[in-house]
Amino acid sequence: MKTIVSTLVLLITLLISLNVLSQTNDRFPRIRERMAQAKLREIRFQLNLDQLTFDRFRPVYLKYEHEISGIDFRNLARMMKVDADSLSAEEADVLIVSQLETSKKLIHIREKYYKEFRTVITPQQIIKLYQTEAELRKKVLQEIKRRMMSR
Repeated sequence: MKTIVSTLVLLITLLISLNVLSQTNDRFPRIRERMAQAKLREIRFQLNLDQLTFDRFRPVYLKYEHEISGIDFRNLARMMKVDADSLSAEEADVLIVSQLETSKKLIHIREKYYKEFRTVITPQQIIKLYQTEAELRKKVLQEIKRRMMSR
């Protein structure tokens, strides 16, 4: 349990520092690498992967993570925060099309890597992988909010 907590604290710290320091994916590669390693440790624990399976899973996941990190997820959240009545029809259209394009990129990457993940782990483990990633994102966002409130 102590290992999980320390891994999550490290991941949260890395994500926050990455968010503050970097707006592009090419900057601060060491921070991105450390974040990926922390995520991999947590994923390995949650999926209960043995060393052989993990050795086969790791390079596939790192490629997946690299592609996912190229998506600007702010487009997905932007539409939920905007006052729709304050937008012109053209602005609303651009916002919707932008969100749809971002969603398509995410779906395309997930479809592509599902096939690759399937050769290494079971479909049940793939579900656990997505659940673990979502849980990690949730914890990171909670930590960011907590830190923003304490300012």
